[in-house]
Amino acid sequence: MSSAPELHTGLVDGLLREVGLSMIVAKPKSGKSTLLRQLSVAIAEGTDFLGKPTSCGDVLYLNLEGQIGAVQEHLKKLNYTEQRGAVHVVHEQMPFNGQEGLNKLVATLGVLPKVKLVVIDPIVKFLRIADSDKYDQVSLGIETLEQLTRKFSLHLLYSTHGKKRQTDDAGDSPIGSTAFRGGTDTNLYLSKQGTRRVIETEQRWGVVMEPTWLVFDEETHRLSLGATLESEESSRNEGKERKTLERIEQEIWNQLCLLKNPGQIQLLNMVTGKKSTKVQVLNDMINSGKVAAEPDGKFIRYRAVVPTEQGVAA
Repeated sequence: MSSAPELHTGLVDGLLREVGLSMIVAKPKSGKSTLLRQLSVAIAEGTDFLGKPTSCGDVLYLNLEGQIGAVQEHLKKLNYTEQRGAVHVVHEQMPFNGQEGLNKLVATLGVLPKVKLVVIDPIVKFLRIADSDKYDQVSLGIETLEQLTRKFSLHLLYSTHGKKRQTDDAGDSPIGSTAFRGGTDTNLYLSKQGTRRVIETEQRWGVVMEPTWLVFDEETHRLSLGATLESEESSRNEGKERKTLERIEQEIWNQLCLLKNPGQIQLLNMVTGKKSTKVQVLNDMINSGKVAAEPDGKFIRYRAVVPTEQGVAA
C-alpha cells in the first residue's frame, strides 16, 4: 500500500494507461484499423483522440494485414505532419515462430527509445499461437506482451477479430480464448449496426465508455464520438411520446368543436389512446386555458376556449 503510486497517468486520458496492455475487437471491415491509425497519429501529434487528451510520443505500428498503400493514404488524410512524434510503420510478414517475432520486436524497441505506443494489427499474425482456443497458450502469449510493456514503459494495443454471431455481452466477441480479454487493462469493442459503428469499452483502469455511436468523416477519415445509444433511444421515445400527446390533444380539440359541452366520459371515449394519457392531456389543456371545465350539477362539462384578439371566447 505504501509503495502504490498516487496517480496512474494515461496515454489517452481515462481510456489507455501510459504503461499497459489493451485490445480492440471487431468483425472484419468494422473499422479497427481505421481507429488504430487515428490513435497512432493522435499520439504522434499529441492531439485529442475521441475527444480525450493524449500523451505525445512515437508509435510503432505493425501493419500485418492489408495493403501498405492504404496505411500511407490514411496517414495523409489524418494530417500526420511528422513534426512532433513519429509513426514507425512495419509492413512485413512475421516469423511463423512467435518467439522469433517477439525477439524482433524487442530488438526494434531497443533502437526506438521514444516509442510510447505499440500497435499490433492483428495479434494472431504476431503471436502465431497454434490453437487460439487454448487458454494456457493464449495466456502465456498475453503475459509475454504485458512484460514487454513494463520493460519498455509503453502501451501495447493489439487487434483481433470478433465472432460472426454477436451476443449481448461484447466481451464474448473475441475469437478464441477468454485469456485475450482477461489479460488487458482496456478492451475496446466495435460493432456495426447497418452502416453505422458503435464503440464501447470495459476497463480495469479508466472510465468505462457505454455503447456510443461513432461518426465517420468522409473527407478526413476520422472517427468521432456521437450520441450514446441510450440517449438516442431516449430521444426517440420522447419524440414518439410527444407526437402521441399532440395527436390526442388535436383529437380532443376536434371533438370539443363537434360535441356540445360533453362530459369527460363522452369526450374521452371519442379519442383514441390510453385513458391515463387522455386524462393527462385534457388536464394540461385545462391548465393552459385551451379548455374550460364547468360544473353542471353532478357532472363537469367541457368546452373549447377559442382565443380572440380581446382575450378568449367560447
